[in-house]
Amino acid sequence: MKKRWIAAAVITAVTLGTVYYFNTPHKEVLSLPLITAETGSIEKQAVAVGQIVPAHSVQIKSQIEGIVGEIYHGVGEQVKAGTALIKIRPNPTPQRLTQAITELMSSQAQLQSSKQKLSNLERLVRDDVIPSNYGEYIQAKANVSQNNADLQQKQQNLDLIRSGESSVGSSKLTSTITAPITGTVLSLNVEVGEPIISTESSQSATQMMSLADMSDMIFKGSVSEHDAAQLQAGMPVTMTLAPYPEVEMTGTLSKVAVQSEKLNLQQNSSSSSEQRSFDNGFQVEVNNILFPADLIIRSGFSATAQITLKKADQVTTIPERALQFSDNKPEILLPDDSAQGFHAVPVELGLSDGINVEVISGLQQGQEIVDSSMMGALPDA
Repeated sequence: MKKRWIAAAVITAVTLGTVYYFNTPHKEVLSLPLITAETGSIEKQAVAVGQIVPAHSVQIKSQIEGIVGEIYHGVGEQVKAGTALIKIRPNPTPQRLTQAITELMSSQAQLQSSKQKLSNLERLVRDDVIPSNYGEYIQAKANVSQNNADLQQKQQNLDLIRSGESSVGSSKLTSTITAPITGTVLSLNVEVGEPIISTESSQSATQMMSLADMSDMIFKGSVSEHDAAQLQAGMPVTMTLAPYPEVEMTGTLSKVAVQSEKLNLQQNSSSSSEQRSFDNGFQVEVNNILFPADLIIRSGFSATAQITLKKADQVTTIPERALQFSDNKPEILLPDDSAQGFHAVPVELGLSDGINVEVISGLQQGQEIVDSSMMGALPDA
């Protein structure tokens, strides 16, 4: 019987407590999202997008027209300056070959004629008919020398047309192209038997091969005109390569173009006039890049370079999202015991990286502020 009275008393107490709780008004307590001001570093950076390329590269072209006879080295091979790369086999047209032979025969005839005239004048000099300083005699000797030189030139030209080989004094003319620098073969654009255009032609000469010194690699890219206005040679650079996004390398900005090399042009659909956009690209170069020794670096790797414009170390920082603006002046919200739970305080800002911002005055390191970007998620007071 006593247990029944105890149970009844407990049930009654619980019921009365529940009724009292739901019928008694009580104030809702707001939980403000808070952020702590921290000490950190802020960097303002310009971003350049481009490629890793050799600082020194050359294109191999031929000075004579013909057909590729032999190729001595392929892509990726190391060559020293003076090493034979490609041999060109002349392939003259019948008209050009006939013309060269005709010019040689004409030179031979002129030389023979000038020699005969000189021989006649020499006999007159020996017979004391004319003096040795006679003008016609002197000119005859000069004509023989000139015609002899012309004959040699025509013979050398015919030799080059026929075989691609000839000699001029102690110098040997050859159709074998040698490496102008020590480096690596980057590309090979011709095959044996393929005709080529020479640098002497009015057309664009055939680029047969390219060489580069792969021990000296640089970054070439472009930045927007807004960033270019703030760049100076010597600024520190950090970069990443597309094949190795997790590896960060450092370098030095070495060159900033003084004129835009890339201008986006938009064609007006209603007329033939071109409208210029405001997206100008300025070329930049980065050298002294410290590549990790275990990375394989190839010419043409895509890269992104971050050029440090300004940097502030050991400063008070907060996320930019926590800022509010009143009459274009920045403010932060500090928590308090008021009804709304916070009040606005003006601050002076410094450097920003687009995510965090330096607070020069109005806030101390370690002080808590209200995250104003989350205020819309708060329940009404």
